Amino acid sequence: MGDEPVVPGSLYGLRTWSVVGASGHERLAAPHHGVAWPAGGEWLDAACPAGHAPPAPGCDCGVHGRHPRPRSARRVLALRRDVPGVVEASGAIELYEEGFRAQRGRPHALALAAGRNAQLVHRLAAAYGIPVVDVRRPDDLVEWCRDHGLGLDEPVVARLLGRDALEERHRASRDRRRRAALRAAAALVAVAVALAIGLIATDSPGDRSLSGRTGEVRPGR
Repeated sequence: MGDEPVVPGSLYGLRTWSVVGASGHERLAAPHHGVAWPAGGEWLDAACPAGHAPPAPGCDCGVHGRHPRPRSARRVLALRRDVPGVVEASGAIELYEEGFRAQRGRPHALALAAGRNAQLVHRLAAAYGIPVVDVRRPDDLVEWCRDHGLGLDEPVVARLLGRDALEERHRASRDRRRRAALRAAAALVAVAVALAIGLIATDSPGDRSLSGRTGEVRPGR
């Protein structure tokens, strides 16, 4: 499956779903595709428009999830129009530092944060036969996952990916950010130089005369 390790068995992560269907018959769906996930504990088998089996290297196909970490929890809870929760993934799974892509998945739990539609979340949870997790802050969702033994912690992910590979990715990420900053700085310098050249090339107002109702007027007179 490429350079990323393949993890056998089920894996759990955080994600969000959009909601499709009429009131009282709502279903969860991928935010960008709108395809309803099957209810009642059935699995959703991922598909790719390119025709290969997900998760394929070099592609974005597959069921996505993020490792249960505070940063991931903050991200999924910040998307107020989507329903956050925990996904169970199985089949071929391609692991990354921040999360994974999987061959198939199904909802495992939904998170209910303050200000969300509680009735809708509970209807969805009942349709999928999964629990609702009440969260007041992102850490509540992370702690719930830890209490239930869900997800891979950072040392496990580091061992699976290899520390040398992680360090190389961190270096590559820093290099990309440095190059982006240099490009932005170069663009600002180019704009400043262009503006300076334009100011130098502009005639001094003192060299021009203005015409008004009373005739020609020279600045300074």
